[in-house]
Amino acid sequence: MKYTVDGIEFTILNKSFHSIFDGLYGGNQHLSTKALAKYGCGSVTLNNFVAYKEGKSYVREELIKDQNEMFRKYLLGPTTALRFKLAAHWYYMRQGKSIRVNIIHSFLGGNFGLRRIMLEIKRNIDRDNPVPLIVGLKLKKGYREGLYNHWVTVTGYADHFKVLVSNNGKREVLDLKELSEKRMFVATAAIRILEENQKEEIS
Repeated sequence: MKYTVDGIEFTILNKSFHSIFDGLYGGNQHLSTKALAKYGCGSVTLNNFVAYKEGKSYVREELIKDQNEMFRKYLLGPTTALRFKLAAHWYYMRQGKSIRVNIIHSFLGGNFGLRRIMLEIKRNIDRDNPVPLIVGLKLKKGYREGLYNHWVTVTGYADHFKVLVSNNGKREVLDLKELSEKRMFVATAAIRILEENQKEEIS
């Protein structure tokens, strides 16, 4: 599905995040406890994926409850890409499902890693899968000053390394090329839920 934001045409997910999250564009770690507000971006991102794939439709109280539960049970504290991957596997294992999580890093604006990230984002959005994205430590000033050590959810892609994301209940456009040149890394942790006949593919 195509959608234009700030004059940029994005290919986006089939369903609207606003309709799922009670008018918010995805979950928001600042709706609940101080611990979740400080360390909960990974749990919010994982819950965004789960809610989208399970076809949930929240009222605000239910969203807060699910985010808190995801934080307490699976991602208590700061979250690296590997820890996010393990939490996603644990969550879906408890649901009786198998998944594959593919982590791709781009360090200091490296074009090879960024191209791989964009291909992975395109592949997943085209399959109607939101894509978890982590932004690493800030090394230089000049672009999106407050966005570092933080998880967001990719909901669309466009040309020239542009992505549409859910960031604490807001829809935002990010230039991954410009962002990655000023951060230690950016990385995706794309989740794919496997069908029964695909489980042997897990590596």
